[in-house]
Order: sequence, then C-alpha cells, then structure tokens
Amino acid sequence: MKTFLVGGLRLWLRLFGAFWIFGGILTFQAARESLFMDQILDALNPKKEDRLLSYFLLLSSFLTICTGGALLLARAWALLPLGILIASQIVYFAIQKYRFNNAQTEIDRDMAKVNPATINAFKVCWGVAIAAGLGGRMGALK
Repeated sequence: MKTFLVGGLRLWLRLFGAFWIFGGILTFQAARESLFMDQILDALNPKKEDRLLSYFLLLSSFLTICTGGALLLARAWALLPLGILIASQIVYFAIQKYRFNNAQTEIDRDMAKVNPATINAFKVCWGVAIAAGLGGRMGALK
C-alpha cells in the first residue's frame, strides 16, 4: 500500500512540476511585458516607474521554473527554490502592505494592492510545499 501511495504522490508531483514549468514560462512572459511597459512609461514621464512588480514577477518565474523542473525530475531539492519563492512572496506582501498603509492617493492604494492571482499562487505554493515535504519524507522525491 505504501508503494502505491509513494508512486501516486511521485506521479502527482511530477505532473504538477510540468504544470509549474509552464506557469513559470507564462510568468516570465508577464515579467517581460511589465518591464517593457515600465520602460515605455519612463520614456513618457519624468518620474521613474516602480519596478517592484516587474522584478517580483521575474524572480517568481525563475523560482517557479526551477521548482517545476525539480518536481518533474522528482528531486527533493525542489524544496529549496520553493522555500525561496514562498519567502519572496511574504516579503512582497509585506512591502505592498506597507505601501498601501502609507499611500497618499487612491492611485497609490490601487498600485499597492496585491493581485488575487498572486494570493492564490501563494496558497498553492504552501500546498505544494506540504506535498513535496511529505513526498521527501516518504521517499517519493530523491
């Protein structure tokens, strides 16, 4: 029975790894678009654009692809980029909360709001971290 559970968990983690590689590629594309828009707005406006979101997306895409690759290969080191990804999300949420609380205008408040998709990704990261940790303990990840 344990062998069946370990094999099923390994398969699930590998499938999720493939899904995360795809998600990481989409996130990378969103980061590139965000950086491009920042450059355009910089050219039009003397005030430099805030690149926090663009850099956060870029970091997240890299960590997501690394995590997905490790899960696809069923490797326990997937927990390292996954842990860094979770930590970076916590830092991003804290920065945005600080910005929201100190916003002077409605536009600044809107810019400081965290996208619901980012919150959902954070929750999924925790679920995957728990599953990967369990998989590492059970031997599904090597």
